[in-house]
Amino acid sequence: MTYRLPDLEIPADNPFQNDSLDREPVVKFLSKLIGRLDGPFVMAIDSPWGSGKTTLVRMLMEDLKSNEFQCIYFNAWDVDYVTDPLVSLVSSIESINRGAAVGHMKTVKKVATLLFKRSLIVGVKALTMGTLDLGEEVNAAAAELASDTVGDIVDAFNKERELLDQFRTELTLAVDQLPNEGKKPKLVFFIDELDRCRPTFTIELLERVKHLFNVKNIIFVLSIDKQQLEVSTAAVYGASINSMEYLRRFIDLEYGIPAANSRKYTESLITRFGWDTILAGSDENDWNENGRKEFIESFTLLSNVMELSLRARERCITRLRIVMDEENARDFSPHLVALLIVLRSNQPQLFKDFINGDASANTVMESILSLPKGKDLQSDSYGHLIHAHLLDVDIDHFEDNKRRLEMKSNDGGVDASERAYVDKVLATNQQRTLRVLDYLRVKERFARIAPLIDLAAMIK
Repeated sequence: MTYRLPDLEIPADNPFQNDSLDREPVVKFLSKLIGRLDGPFVMAIDSPWGSGKTTLVRMLMEDLKSNEFQCIYFNAWDVDYVTDPLVSLVSSIESINRGAAVGHMKTVKKVATLLFKRSLIVGVKALTMGTLDLGEEVNAAAAELASDTVGDIVDAFNKERELLDQFRTELTLAVDQLPNEGKKPKLVFFIDELDRCRPTFTIELLERVKHLFNVKNIIFVLSIDKQQLEVSTAAVYGASINSMEYLRRFIDLEYGIPAANSRKYTESLITRFGWDTILAGSDENDWNENGRKEFIESFTLLSNVMELSLRARERCITRLRIVMDEENARDFSPHLVALLIVLRSNQPQLFKDFINGDASANTVMESILSLPKGKDLQSDSYGHLIHAHLLDVDIDHFEDNKRRLEMKSNDGGVDASERAYVDKVLATNQQRTLRVLDYLRVKERFARIAPLIDLAAMIK
């Protein structure tokens, strides 16, 4: 059973084969832009968590590689347990350690090791008051950087600067050898998941990029949620810091990812979770061509109104699969279950009030329609179906729901678009009601499904 979708496959020979978000135009635009850049340069691809940045970055990287760019992918979150990001950054550029670049890369690694040792030992010596014996070579480095006289401190600073200069020079020479390997004379370095790291690690990595990797023909592409990055900055330097201005020191250009094709994404989730196979031929669940389309449109619409991230939508579909795999849910409509799962995930109190009978279907819909994007649901041709699905199971308020909707339908003071929406809800509900022969059976079925949805919401 599929409860966790694997990472989307990005084939090297066709990066857009599984492009469920219509990202190809964005990737092609960024690819051409990067091709025109002359490093050193830092670009930030900014978008909230769960909006598909990693998939876009992987497509972009494969597209660049197909055009003979040397690319490196670095997942910062995978290594944020290390003391200094320098070691892992240098380790990740092993891919250019070949041909004429070998000698230069050896020096780069050697210098990086010395820089790491110096920073590490000074910190350890300070914490242990100099009582820790770390070996001759390392203690010598510590002595140079921890001397008491002003002259020694200046000398230590000059030695540090010389090492930094040597690091940048050798790295530049290594990148210059890329054309000898049939590559463009640029190194494109992708750093992903930076905004999920420890604040101190995040800031130190940015500092390392700025001061050590600020060399000719190296372009960094940071995948970030800038809002979270600003929070990390404030966590390190205090709330009084102007995080936005501070981050401008590191980022030369920002690009905000445009909104994805959310309908296509829903369809992709349906396919990847195997819904067509699971529900094919089930008259009870209405999973036919029309039912499938209705589900995709209504789930996409509700997700947009609720402003769910792509990751949140996947989580809701995961919970839907878990609930529908339960025997007690087999005869229940996935359209309604998905609606209730979204409601439980985003407005748990309203969900609780509805299943307990303290809030009617009309009350739930009024709350949803009052959201900033709620009017989109009212104006969409599929919006009324969401309302009708809730009416199907709100047996306790059946007459009251119907009466209130009819009053709105006959009220000349109600906006014409709202009245048209209400008329569609009433017409759809009337068609559905003709099939409901046993209200007690509906109520009993709803009593079985509601606890399952509540339990599924606990799955993260």
